[in-house]
Amino acid sequence: MEFLGIGLPELLVILVLILIVVGPSRLPEMAAQLARFIRAARRYGNQVTKDFNEALSDLEEEYDEMKGEWKEVSQGLDKSVKDVGKELKAADADVRKALDSAVPSEGSSTASETSKASKPTTPSD
Repeated sequence: MEFLGIGLPELLVILVLILIVVGPSRLPEMAAQLARFIRAARRYGNQVTKDFNEALSDLEEEYDEMKGEWKEVSQGLDKSVKDVGKELKAADADVRKALDSAVPSEGSSTASETSKASKPTTPSD
């Protein structure tokens, strides 16, 4: 059995040294203080772990909410892009149809018709 590189023989040597330095009368008192310190350290460690887990849980919830919101935004943008694409295709078809009907077939147009079609119109006030 080893803990932090300390085996049973090393542990016995440490305990004997503590017994010699502290003395048999104060050894139970020191053991009780050590036990209190260990309990306090464990409580502190457990509290830190609990706080960390709560903070991590809150962050995960916020992440999931933001992920859902961005997914909704993405879907809305996809729909908008598709709608705009459809509108552009419809406008393109309308323009092509208007151009096809405005441009007379070859040989049947006169010079005056061509000049009228190419002149830009300006709105009057």
